[in-house]
Amino acid sequence: MRALFVAGCLTGITLAGTAQRTSETAEWLFADPQEVVQTATRTERTVYESFTTVRVLTRREIELSGAQNLHELLSRMVVDFEAQEGSLHNLLSTRGTYSASEFNERTLFLMDGMPLNDAILGNFSPMSIGTHDIERVEVAFGPGSAMYGPNAFAGVVNLITRRKAGETAPSFFSGFAERGGYLTSARWASPNSPLKVQASFWRDPGSNRLQNNDTIVRSLIANWSQKRAQHQWNLLYGYVDMDRGSVGMRYGVFPTPHDRWQSRMHYWTLEWSSGEARKHIWRFYGSTGDLDLLRTQPPTFALNTRTTRAFDQTMAGLETFWQWGSPKAQYLGGADYRYTSVRSANHLGGSHSATNLAFFLQGEWQVGRWRPIAGARYDTHSIYGSQFSPRLGFTYQLNSQNILRASWGHAFRAPSFVELYLTNFPLWTPVWDGNNWIAVPYQIEGNPNLKPEKIQAFELGWKYAGTGLRWDVAYFRQSLSDMVTVFLRDPNQPWLRQFNNLYAFTIEGWSAEVGWKLAPQTDLTLAYMQLDYGGRVEQDYRPARDRAVIRIAHWNEKGWSGQLAFVYPAMRLGYTDAYAWNSFLTLIYRSDSRTRWNLRIDNLFNTPTELARWVPGGGRTIWLTLQRDW
Repeated sequence: MRALFVAGCLTGITLAGTAQRTSETAEWLFADPQEVVQTATRTERTVYESFTTVRVLTRREIELSGAQNLHELLSRMVVDFEAQEGSLHNLLSTRGTYSASEFNERTLFLMDGMPLNDAILGNFSPMSIGTHDIERVEVAFGPGSAMYGPNAFAGVVNLITRRKAGETAPSFFSGFAERGGYLTSARWASPNSPLKVQASFWRDPGSNRLQNNDTIVRSLIANWSQKRAQHQWNLLYGYVDMDRGSVGMRYGVFPTPHDRWQSRMHYWTLEWSSGEARKHIWRFYGSTGDLDLLRTQPPTFALNTRTTRAFDQTMAGLETFWQWGSPKAQYLGGADYRYTSVRSANHLGGSHSATNLAFFLQGEWQVGRWRPIAGARYDTHSIYGSQFSPRLGFTYQLNSQNILRASWGHAFRAPSFVELYLTNFPLWTPVWDGNNWIAVPYQIEGNPNLKPEKIQAFELGWKYAGTGLRWDVAYFRQSLSDMVTVFLRDPNQPWLRQFNNLYAFTIEGWSAEVGWKLAPQTDLTLAYMQLDYGGRVEQDYRPARDRAVIRIAHWNEKGWSGQLAFVYPAMRLGYTDAYAWNSFLTLIYRSDSRTRWNLRIDNLFNTPTELARWVPGGGRTIWLTLQRDW
């Protein structure tokens, strides 16, 4: 596979010789180095100037990907993310850091700066946000706790919606796929109104080789924005309702044709900002919702054995910060207070609550060709105590096309309420009795003495931005400690497990993304990531050790556009392998500036995969969608 990647690079370099002479002023379709981002530092910087690895997915890239939800978009377009499938959840591994997890709690997800990770699991499912709901995605890799606190462990993903008056036209988006897949999304906006509303409803049919692995999502996003003189008000409300089937037990062969995962969440933030050069921001934010796990029981796993395991949650926060500076220095400082509460009479022993108070400070300077940055955040939590999260970094501009960077940071992941207090929660594992596989129950218990997981990460990077050729290469080393996993509590009780801080290991690797401008409207991108693990890591939890993404795309404002993408591996979770190239084809036809037809073919060459160990997945899927703007 590596030989194929190197051969592709050599081919692209040969093509780039011509491309550079014919595309002097052409705009990049992918990863434009001049894209301005805020997620990494909360201050405006171009991707080219970022002190850590940053990826940006614009509206154009989102359309070319054909992705229907955020999970598909990230796993198919960004090599640093890897799609994994567990029995309960479809997750993303961020540079290999999900080595002992079935959820997405080690990456912080934001929507216009509003935190989306829940209080029950510390989790957010990127499958629950449709791509028609967002305009761009900013991803900052590496520890982000210095600015964002808990859960900004391996990186931060910020979903950007349109909020400015007159920026968005009313739009309708609808489509269908074979085996009962469908989607519809409507956006209402008016240049004369500060309010924008978007509603989506879609069903992903899942694999045609397994029952009950479909996903149904209903969402509503509303933005209200009003500016008067130097003051601006922004109100954001989001509702996400996701109903997802299970794919079978992660370790074994038992199908779960009636098990479901149901999550309903309300998100909201009210933001007030004042000033331009010297800015002051107040943000009042929160979320409330519930999670229901509909689980059947052995030996039949029939519908009439299904029970509901219910959890409720609430989070409210108040944040304020200031930005000030000069042409040679920028500063940011503020405070954040959060209150969280969860409840489950049967599985958490009742109600639990916690508070977190934090203070943060950051400075950026321009010293000749050097741009150093330093920041830190201090969190004090009512359950697990205080955490200090510093980070340092710099960029050095060699010339107008080459820039070097280095960063070091410390971050933490707060133990979730489930990890702290879970009780009376039976699961089933397959055991061979000599003749047949039988389902044996075991219990998982929380541990109120858990410590936060910690990471120290170091990165070196080199960006090159030419007229027809660009690249971004990064070496990173991550040291993880106090990693939480489920383990035997007592050898004499083999079916009783408990969450514990047990693991410490390192992840060392490198990633590279190389782009060529083959023609003014055609880009080729090759991306590769390799990981090596050190220390004690269970093989069953390891993500893939290498990953590659190849994309070639052509874009026209009118007429035909398209993208062909290859992803390797298709999927990975411990011993569950899909070590083969998966392919995705997107064809777009614009009959005019307001009408877009989209044909998407998943798994173009029908690569065999597994959704869980010995559970077949894959299968070719065809989507046809229409978007109409007014």
